[in-house]
Amino acid sequence: MSCTRDSGIPDVMETNTRRKARLNLTASLLAVLVALACAPASAKETEKPTPLLQADSMAYDDESGVITATGNVEVAMGHQVVRADKVTYTKATDVVVATGHVALTEANGPILYAEKMELTSDVKQGFIDKVGMLFPDNSRLVALDAQRYEGRYLIADHGVYSSCNLCESDPSKPPLWQMKGARITHDSEKKDVIYRDATLEFSGIPVFYTPYFSHPDSTVKRRQGFLAPSGGMDKTLGTFARTPYYIDIAPNSDLVVTPTFSTTDKAQLDAEWRHRFVYGDMKWDGSFTQADLIDEDGVDKGQTFRGHVFGTTRFDLSNTWRAGTNIALTTDKSYLKRYSIASDDVLVNRAYAERFKGRSYTAVNTYYFEDLRPGDQLAEPVVAPELRYSAFGEPNKTLGGRWSLNSSLLVTSRSRDVALDQQGPSTRRLSVDTGWERQFVSQTGFLTTVSAQARADGYWADNVPDPNVALGSSFSSVTRTRPFAQGNVSLRYPLGRNGDGYQQILEPIAVLSAAPRVAQSTLLPNEDSIDTEFDETNLFSPNRFTGTDKVEGGTRIAYGLRHALISNSGAKLDMVAGQVFRTKQDDSFDETTGLSRRLSDYVGRLDLVPAPWASVSYGFRIDQHDLDFSRQELQAAVGPSLFQPFANFLSVEKYDSSTNVVEQLEEVTFGFNSSFAKYWHIGASHREALDPEPGARDSGINLTYQDECFTTGITAKKDYTNRLDVKAGESILFRFYLKNIGGLSTE
Repeated sequence: MSCTRDSGIPDVMETNTRRKARLNLTASLLAVLVALACAPASAKETEKPTPLLQADSMAYDDESGVITATGNVEVAMGHQVVRADKVTYTKATDVVVATGHVALTEANGPILYAEKMELTSDVKQGFIDKVGMLFPDNSRLVALDAQRYEGRYLIADHGVYSSCNLCESDPSKPPLWQMKGARITHDSEKKDVIYRDATLEFSGIPVFYTPYFSHPDSTVKRRQGFLAPSGGMDKTLGTFARTPYYIDIAPNSDLVVTPTFSTTDKAQLDAEWRHRFVYGDMKWDGSFTQADLIDEDGVDKGQTFRGHVFGTTRFDLSNTWRAGTNIALTTDKSYLKRYSIASDDVLVNRAYAERFKGRSYTAVNTYYFEDLRPGDQLAEPVVAPELRYSAFGEPNKTLGGRWSLNSSLLVTSRSRDVALDQQGPSTRRLSVDTGWERQFVSQTGFLTTVSAQARADGYWADNVPDPNVALGSSFSSVTRTRPFAQGNVSLRYPLGRNGDGYQQILEPIAVLSAAPRVAQSTLLPNEDSIDTEFDETNLFSPNRFTGTDKVEGGTRIAYGLRHALISNSGAKLDMVAGQVFRTKQDDSFDETTGLSRRLSDYVGRLDLVPAPWASVSYGFRIDQHDLDFSRQELQAAVGPSLFQPFANFLSVEKYDSSTNVVEQLEEVTFGFNSSFAKYWHIGASHREALDPEPGARDSGINLTYQDECFTTGITAKKDYTNRLDVKAGESILFRFYLKNIGGLSTE
């Protein structure tokens, strides 16, 4: 592993790259060659394709009936081509002998190299000296001698197979790994490589023996059979093993069935089915087991049916319409994490139809959500349907600008068969939004964008909880319309200059938004504007609410500065910072957003890359009143690839609406990555919570070796958090994979 690898092959496999010259035969000589080489002796021989010959020179011996071609010889027989320094054909024995840099190629197959080939004229039978078989992916089979049988089999005695490149500085060294066999057979029809008395060697040292072994050659893309097994140990399942089996149903369909055996749950079965249609595709994955279940209250439910179903479908109905589904269901909150299937907190199920045409977009959606978070949560809504239509006019056509239209219809319902404090509204909402936008560029470089918006929302909802009282103690019905209009003027003045080895950009930005103040009704349902995050990404946005149910009104101005410094060597400094000023305070935003007062918090981000081996990204929000940090986000990595430590820090305020308490959540993740040698990598990380419940969360270390033919590694993890019936604890995972052969994995 200390040498560099050459993608070439040994001398016995070297291809002839010398110039080919077409032989200009006289009409009489060509007639003799064709008569000798192709004269039919039986009905079967008449089916042979006529050979095409190229050579530098050719001779024919009348007495012996031997044709000799020398110098860049090329003989094409149908889909097979033989190239050599010299080729002789003996009519009496019907034998072709090719010597010197011999290569036999077939369409879409491996190439045979040899010093000498003695073959029948149909190239189906023969003997080969110093043979090498080169596959399209650069893997190879080498032997001192071999037989070609029925045009299908290559039978090599004392052969060697490997997909590793040879050591460039010393090609005589054995490759990283190789499979030796007392006899190795390649079946060109079944695409199999079959070994008798096989020994696996690493760097020339035997490590494994088996009397029989076979694997597909590298031209096989898919085949029914067992895939690489996996297994391991953890605190939840105990000792476990997975043995996937692949079923090739059809060229457009396949199935993988994977049983998992464990000391805790005994057995679990998973199946993944994929199918492709002419105008669509689908993928389904499901599993089940009969195992003990401990619910989130700590109650042991005993042996229970547990499982999941995931599925995606998509069909192109026409040139403009497509439809599909995304299905994600599970029997309980901990099953997916228990078997490492998924880590989602909420599963989203969707059925949809979409239309794309010109500058318009139409969508019909239905949604169903499954909440997997522990504890009692607000009942998730069933959305049926959600309709959307958007269209945009051609630029510079409407009063010098472009018009836009966005409309939506939303219908949601929630179950009433839950506790009162988990009930939520059932909503019908219609929204229509029209807009116009135009851009002006002055001679002095000012970039001005003028836009206007007119919008109307209509609500008919019931079971809407009153946020001013205890959750679940008061519900109301709501029928209401909400007109809204807004105008925006964005002014930018980008300034740039070229210095000695660098470019600098400075851009002051101001966005003025004018709209009537919106009285956010305490009884208006809110389905899609619950979480609002104020940072540099939406500093200059006219509406900082994420959805439709809330709108940002009032007159305000957002102002800030962007600055970039880029050197010719690739180093760069990029930053943005700003603030929002309101003419009147807006109580639509809660305290943790930083937008509730007339002067908002300061937000910004700094990205610094002083060299290819260092990078720092720091985002912040600073309380404008006391200059305390309300949010901080830091990612930093410094060092060359030999050793690069990193650290990530997150500090953010979280508002609990049920208790009206603001908590500061803080955590830090640190570790390192190191590519300490060619093909070798090691990485480690640790995540620690700082507030409000200090303590370790998870740790891990990973060591990997990966080159063109071999991958191995070990990963050690420790999880410090119990999740329902998923236990905290340590786990160790291994990976071992030989290209084209297979391997083992505990992941």
